[in-house]
Amino acid sequence: MYFMMICTWAPEDEREVRTRRATWDWPEDVEVISEFYDLQGCRTIYVVKTDAKGLIAARAAWIDILEFEIFPVYPIGVTKEALMGK
Repeated sequence: MYFMMICTWAPEDEREVRTRRATWDWPEDVEVISEFYDLQGCRTIYVVKTDAKGLIAARAAWIDILEFEIFPVYPIGVTKEALMGK
């Protein structure tokens, strides 16, 4: 299933988030479809393909510093065509 993850952090945690992200890898059972950094700062947006176990694993290392907004999504249009062609 596809999920959108919006991850937000406090401005004072920016350095810690960047430091952790440099050495952190996504769990094996999480396929990242797309990822974006909000140019206004302190937020990243991901679309991932995984299950509940993958969502829990992806959040585990970050739960102390990030706020997560996660919801299921379904691709449409050109995105659906691109993903279904995989």
